[in-house]
Amino acid sequence: MSTVIAFSNQKGGVGKTTSVVNIAAFCALAGKKTLVIDNDPQGNASSVLAERGSGTSIYDGGKPLKTLRHENLWVIPAGEDLIEQEARLSRKEGGHFVLRQAINALRSDFDLILIDCPPNLSWLPTNAFFAADQLVVPLQCEYYALEGLSQLLAFVDEQRSAGHTNIELAGILLTMFDSRHALARQVVEEVRQHFPTKAFASVIPRDVSLAAAPSHGQTILEHDPLSPGGLAYLAATKEFVNGLK
Repeated sequence: MSTVIAFSNQKGGVGKTTSVVNIAAFCALAGKKTLVIDNDPQGNASSVLAERGSGTSIYDGGKPLKTLRHENLWVIPAGEDLIEQEARLSRKEGGHFVLRQAINALRSDFDLILIDCPPNLSWLPTNAFFAADQLVVPLQCEYYALEGLSQLLAFVDEQRSAGHTNIELAGILLTMFDSRHALARQVVEEVRQHFPTKAFASVIPRDVSLAAAPSHGQTILEHDPLSPGGLAYLAATKEFVNGLK
């Protein structure tokens, strides 16, 4: 049975999709049969791993598509219908558990299932929380990101207390780090102080290669694996895989 991991942060622009596609690519390279579910209507993960707008979302019966450039890596794209699913889920009895039911049918086919979530706490990410075993929070190294982190973890704790999910925090991945800025260094220190066992040792730097790779429809593994960003995601993936339960 696969391990299902949601990547979520209700703050946008924190490197969430970048983390999903690059960690997935390195997991696949390591021999893990990996599935990425694009659960974000923006479809950015889909644009890297599949043709934009290809297929239908998992909520509408979308099936895993084999990526062309990565052995062991599949994707279920966002599809053109995903933006409409929010309203459908809100009207559907048991709408919070639709994704869990769909993923349960796929668990035996993959080692890892990674879910890319939109930057909010609405029906789509809540479905991911209810379906996932673990949560990874990509966190930009800036002050406002810390406020968003506390809100996200409080929301997840509420759902756990209500018995809706058994999801556990797998780790906090610090992203967009610039060592020249004192505030960035301070954010890293505070996260490590408050989450000493949950913060990844690997920190993802600001890197032009990471920014450029999606414009070529590529992960950093294809675009520039020896760049600072590529090496950082390789190290983070090793931590990620070693920490899986």
